[in-house]
Amino acid sequence: MKIPKISIYGTPHVFDGNLTTSILNILLRNDFPIQTICGGRAECGKDLIRVRSGQRFLSARKDRENRILKELADRGHPSGPDVRLACQCYVHGDVEIEVFNLAGKRKDGPAATPGP
Repeated sequence: MKIPKISIYGTPHVFDGNLTTSILNILLRNDFPIQTICGGRAECGKDLIRVRSGQRFLSARKDRENRILKELADRGHPSGPDVRLACQCYVHGDVEIEVFNLAGKRKDGPAATPGP
């Protein structure tokens, strides 16, 4: 079986994904600087991502994620069917994501290449 790949838009970063580890945890384990405060419990909304391709290869949204995403959208954060919380996404195929909030800075556009 082919290992799914998680590509970070605007960067050269590509990580191996799997069905049992969230995108957030995969990024953190690979030292990619995505923001999180709650540790992946779908509470802080700091790990907001846009799925640029491969959305069909992600786990379905659950009620908790939908609620947080609606609250974030109501406060002016990016929204839409392609916006997810990295802590709630599990991959079973190749995806390309855009990370909105890099650790240490706020980013509302494409993810910047992380510094050294």
